[in-house]
Amino acid sequence: MKQLRALQRDGPAVDPEELSDAEPPVSGPIGFSALAVSSGSELEEGGMPKAAEPAPQGSKGKKKKKKGKKQDSKGAGYPDVDDDDKLLDAAVAEAAASVAAGEPEPQGTCVLSMSKTFFSADRERQRLFGKLKVPRAKAEGRKSATKSRGVHEGYFAHYRRLFLVEPSPEEAWPRPGECAQMLAREGADPLFSVTGTPEYDVTKVEFGGVAMLQDPEEVNAFILEHPFCVEALFVLSDICRQSGQHQDAFQLLRTAAYAVECSFHGSFSPFAEASIAVQRDGREVSVSWPRVRLHLDDEEASWPGWSWLAVLWAYMLSLATQGLPRTALEVCKLLLAMTLPRDPLHALVHLDFLCLRAQEYALLVDIAEGFDLPCSVAGQTILRLDCAMPNFAYATALALHFLKSGGRQVTRDTDEAAAISTVSVEDLTQPCWSRQERSEDGPSRPHVALMRAMLLFPRTLRPILQALSVSLGAAPGGSPYSASWQQFLEKSPFAPHTHIVHQHSRIHGLVSEAFVHRCAALFRGEGTLRWLHACAGRLTQMCESSLFEKELLQARKTWSEAPVGLGDALSKDYHEFNTLEVEAERKPPVALERAVNSWVRVGGAPALPLLEEESEESQLQRALRLSQAQVEASERRRLVEEQDAEFQAGLAADRAREAGEAVDVAPGPRDAEADAPDALGQLEAMGFPTEAAREALQKASGDIAEAVGLLTG
Repeated sequence: MKQLRALQRDGPAVDPEELSDAEPPVSGPIGFSALAVSSGSELEEGGMPKAAEPAPQGSKGKKKKKKGKKQDSKGAGYPDVDDDDKLLDAAVAEAAASVAAGEPEPQGTCVLSMSKTFFSADRERQRLFGKLKVPRAKAEGRKSATKSRGVHEGYFAHYRRLFLVEPSPEEAWPRPGECAQMLAREGADPLFSVTGTPEYDVTKVEFGGVAMLQDPEEVNAFILEHPFCVEALFVLSDICRQSGQHQDAFQLLRTAAYAVECSFHGSFSPFAEASIAVQRDGREVSVSWPRVRLHLDDEEASWPGWSWLAVLWAYMLSLATQGLPRTALEVCKLLLAMTLPRDPLHALVHLDFLCLRAQEYALLVDIAEGFDLPCSVAGQTILRLDCAMPNFAYATALALHFLKSGGRQVTRDTDEAAAISTVSVEDLTQPCWSRQERSEDGPSRPHVALMRAMLLFPRTLRPILQALSVSLGAAPGGSPYSASWQQFLEKSPFAPHTHIVHQHSRIHGLVSEAFVHRCAALFRGEGTLRWLHACAGRLTQMCESSLFEKELLQARKTWSEAPVGLGDALSKDYHEFNTLEVEAERKPPVALERAVNSWVRVGGAPALPLLEEESEESQLQRALRLSQAQVEASERRRLVEEQDAEFQAGLAADRAREAGEAVDVAPGPRDAEADAPDALGQLEAMGFPTEAAREALQKASGDIAEAVGLLTG
C-alpha cells in the first residue's frame, strides 16, 4: 500500500528508450492518473469505472475488519488486494473526470489538418453499419477472484502513439525490428527522411531472392519468418487482391501499415502543426503545416520511403473499397501533407472523389478554395485547386450544389432562373490566385463555381453528359432555357474553336477523364441536370454579347498563362499519369512501379548489394536457403507439369477409345455411301484401280480393311 501511494505521489518511471529528443516532457496527472489520461478515448468508449462501494457498517463488518487486521499482522508486507483496487479505480475515475471536463483540442489552421478520430476504421464502420451485438454467455459457477486492472491490460506501451492501425487484443503485435527508420532534421521547419538499417537491408536482400521465384507460396513462407517486412506484405496483398481475396489483402495491408507507423519518428505527428516561413508576393509569411513533411528521393528507386508510401497508398484505396471513405480521406490527406508540393502518388485525383463519397462537402470546398503549399511561390500564382485542376473545379461546384439543395438524396427545388440572374461577368472574371469572400446576399455560389469551371475547363462538360447517357438533342424539364445541350456545346465558350490551349492541357484532359469515370454518376438527377443546363445556358448567353465574350475569353487567357502552384507536380509527377489508376485494375503510379521493380533486378540479381558487415556463415546460410527455395519451387512446377501431361494423355486416350467404338459400329447403307468417297480415295492412294476398289468397297460395306483384303486376296 505504501508503494502504491509513493508511486502516485512521485509519478511513473519512464523508459528512456520511449522518449525522443524532439518530444519535450509534458506535465500532466501523475501515478495511475497518467495511465488513464494516456487512453482517454478508450475510457470514453467504455465508460468510466464505477467507484468502489463502501463496506456496510455493522457488527459483521467490524468482525471482518478485525479479522483482516489479524491477517495483516501475520503477513506483513502484503497489501490488501481490495484496497489496491479501490485506489486504482479512484485514480482512474479522477483522471477520466479531469479529461471529460477539459477543453477541446484546438483545430489546426491548415486545410489538411487531421484528427485521430477519423483515422479509426472501426469507428467509421460502427457509424455506417452499426455495432454488432454479440449475446453474452451466462456465467456458470463461481466467478474468478481476479479481475482486470484497467483498460491497458494486455497492451504494449508503443500502442499509445498509434493512429493509423489499432491492433485488437487478439493480435498483440510486437514492435517491428526489421523496418527502415525515420530521421528528423533539426530546426523550426521539421523535415523527415527515411533511411535503411542493417537489419532492414538484410531482410530486403532476402526478399529480393524470394520475389525472384515469383511464387506466392514462397512469399507467404517468407512472411511467416519476417512478419513485418513491408515489401513482402505489399506484394502478397496485391496477389490476394487480384485473386479476389479482398479481406485477406486488407488484413495484410493493415499489418504493413502498422509496421510503417511504428517506424515513425517521435516528433512525426499529423495532429501537430509547425509554422513554415515562405514567400508570398515578395513578402515573408508563415504557413501552418502538419509535422509530417517528408524529403522525397525521387532519383533513387530503391529508396526505402517508396515502400512506406506504397503501403499507405494501397491502404487508402483498400479502405475506400471496404466502404470506409472517411477513413480513406484522412489517409489521403496524410499522403498529401507528406509529399506536397510534389504528388508522386497522384493523391489529388483521389481527394475530391473521397470527399464526395464521404459527403464531406464543406471540407472539399475549404480544401479547394483555401489550398496552400509549404513552399515559396511567385506572385500571382494560382494556388486554388478549383482553378488549377478540372476535377476540383467541377467537384467543388457539385459540393456547393449539394450543400445548398440538401444533399444528393434530398434535393430541394431551386429557382434556377432567379439564381443565375444574380451571377454577373465580374463574378467569373475575378483573379484565380486569391480567395474571394462570399456574402449571403451575393450571387449563388454553386452557380458561380460551376460557370467558372465551365469557362476554364469547357471540355469536361460533354464527357459528363455522355457518361450519363443524356440526350444532347433535348433540354431537361424545368430549365429556364429551352435550347438543347447540343446547341450550347456549339456556341462559345464550349465550341472547339474558342478553346485556349493551357500549358498543362494534356494533363487536364487525363484528369478530367478520370474524374468523369468515377464522379459522373453523382451528377445524375433531375435537379442536378437542370442546374447544369441553366449554368451552361447562362454562360452562352453572356458570350452572345461581344463585349462580355471578350472579357470572359481574356480572363481565360490570363488564367492559362499564369503560373500554377502545383506546376512541379503536374510536370514531373503527372506526365505519366494513367486513368487505369482510378479503375478496378488499380494500376500503381509510375513511381511505385519503379520502386517495386527495384526490389528484384532483371536477370535474377538482388535489388541491393550484400552488406560488408555480413559474415561468411550468414552469407552461406542465406545462399542455402535461396537454393533450397529454388529447388522446391522447381519441384512444384515439375509436379504440376507432370500432372498436366498425365491429364492430357488420359484425355487423348479417352478420345481415341470413343473414336474406336464409333468405328466398331457397322455403318448402314447411308453411312457407307457417305464414307465411300473418302475410302475410295484412300484405296486409290494405295495404288489400286478405281473400279476394282469401288467393287471391293461395295462388297465390304465400306470397311477399308476388308476391302484391302479382297483386293489383295
